[in-house]
Amino acid sequence: MSSFNELDVTCENCGEEFKGTVWTAVHAGQDPELKGILLGGELNLLMCPKCSHVSYHDHFILYQDPEAELVAYIYPPSQERDAEFLAKTMRTNFKEAQTLYKPKDRKDYDPILVFGLETFVEMMQEEEARAEQSQIAQAVCKENGIPVALLRPSYARRLGVMRVFPLGVEAKMPTRKEIMEGVRKLLVLNPALERYIRLMKEIESDPKWNLRLEDVKSEMV
Repeated sequence: MSSFNELDVTCENCGEEFKGTVWTAVHAGQDPELKGILLGGELNLLMCPKCSHVSYHDHFILYQDPEAELVAYIYPPSQERDAEFLAKTMRTNFKEAQTLYKPKDRKDYDPILVFGLETFVEMMQEEEARAEQSQIAQAVCKENGIPVALLRPSYARRLGVMRVFPLGVEAKMPTRKEIMEGVRKLLVLNPALERYIRLMKEIESDPKWNLRLEDVKSEMV
């Protein structure tokens, strides 16, 4: 669930002290409007009641979006020097938290560590752009009978790729060749999918490229 704290704040412009509402946790599934405020860069903006100066209050935020298989620990940029310690603490706390749930309700993906809300917003904007092209690709493939491999959101994020991979032939464990054939077919039908163009160039330039699914069969849905 989403949560906030009422904190004592000192205006950086006039020195006025006042109480400010600072969000410390955002659950995108339960509070989509709050998600929109966060991604719009307006979360935790505080206005001084005396001089009306608006400033951003940098604070830790726990962001959760179950549908996207995303749990993000967002720390202020000033704490990046402690990245190793914070990453270890994050993994420990996340693992311990899972023991409170029934086995069927436990998350089987890892949390991510981010420094700076701006960095997180940029990451989410890029992910949204990949999602849009994935949706278009899926529709084109469905209309034209092209089989696809669909990656889990968390795995696609880890690789930094689209979720939808067109295939030359249907396969449970698609090879580089099958993916190249599928992407070529997709780009003939829609040559404006720039991220698939980039993907094609990446695959062509690396003879060893693959989705690295051999030992992670559960990453496909």
